Amino acid sequence: MFCISCGKETDIKVRKCIHCGFDLTHIQKLIENDEPEEDDVEDEFRTAKECAIRCVVLYCVVAAGNGENKSRIISWLKEQNLWNATSPEEKDFLTTRKPERSQVINATWRIEALSVLLWALEKVKSATDLSESCDVSEVQAACRFFLKDAADFINFAHLRDEAEVEDLYEEIYQAHWEIRDAQIHNRPAPDEYISGVVMERHYALNWLTGYLSQDWDDITTDT
Repeated sequence: MFCISCGKETDIKVRKCIHCGFDLTHIQKLIENDEPEEDDVEDEFRTAKECAIRCVVLYCVVAAGNGENKSRIISWLKEQNLWNATSPEEKDFLTTRKPERSQVINATWRIEALSVLLWALEKVKSATDLSESCDVSEVQAACRFFLKDAADFINFAHLRDEAEVEDLYEEIYQAHWEIRDAQIHNRPAPDEYISGVVMERHYALNWLTGYLSQDWDDITTDT
């Protein structure tokens, strides 16, 4: 099996990539045909406010993964009344003095999930190029609220038309299917995609579209 983060061949029986420590649980579940049970729950889009709050939290996670002071981030989130908006796994990462390498890697990869949610809020121009990582400077420009005041970013948020989001979802879903088909058959991922980019954006869009009403930490990226 090939790791979707570093692209190197790794042990299918080990949860984390032996080269970079990336969490491969979702891929292993797919290969083992261990699909989550689908409840009779109607998918419902998250609101613009929910999306904006998730963007604020994700930017904090990404910033912490890149070395920003965690204590300062936690204090700021509490000041903004957003600490409770962090997921259990995010809380664990932000409060752990010495997180595992895989936690740091996963935190920095979240910028790709963040970028597609910012796109949904019309804060960045595009999320369709799956052959490149997102434009970090564009993400930073959209998140000037960091350690300042996030109220306006949240309260004045609005989402793109659902049909436009669904079009992007279909494109990313198809790309993810092609990647996983290659992994299942022990082939390298298609050259036109960066696997980690596709997975993170698929993850974020599943949350945004309310796929199976799953909470952030529990999102599955079925194909």
